[in-house]
Amino acid sequence: MINSSPPEAVVTQVTNSAPSKIKSAPSLLVYRLMIFYRFALAMIGGYVLAMLSAIVIADYFQEDRGSAAMSATLIAFLLWACAFIWVFMVNKTSKATLGIVIPTLCLYIIYKMLGS
Repeated sequence: MINSSPPEAVVTQVTNSAPSKIKSAPSLLVYRLMIFYRFALAMIGGYVLAMLSAIVIADYFQEDRGSAAMSATLIAFLLWACAFIWVFMVNKTSKATLGIVIPTLCLYIIYKMLGS
């Protein structure tokens, strides 16, 4: 045995390097608060966005009040559902906030400009 090594040299140290899958409590709490914030933004912000869009559409098309109200309501409901989906689809919470707040402010300005 020319190339054999002594048995003591073959022994290697075994370490427990398994990754820890347990999340710490603060990061889990922050994550849950972020999800709650997105839910509240989607519910309340989406509702305000849909409400203002319905008001603006109904005010803009005043010739046929019944059709304008029905169309505005349907479009508002679709917009609310899209806003709810979009808030959870976006990667950053700040982008989701701005994506709801900026159109809401624009619709509010249009609402005030229409004279209502």
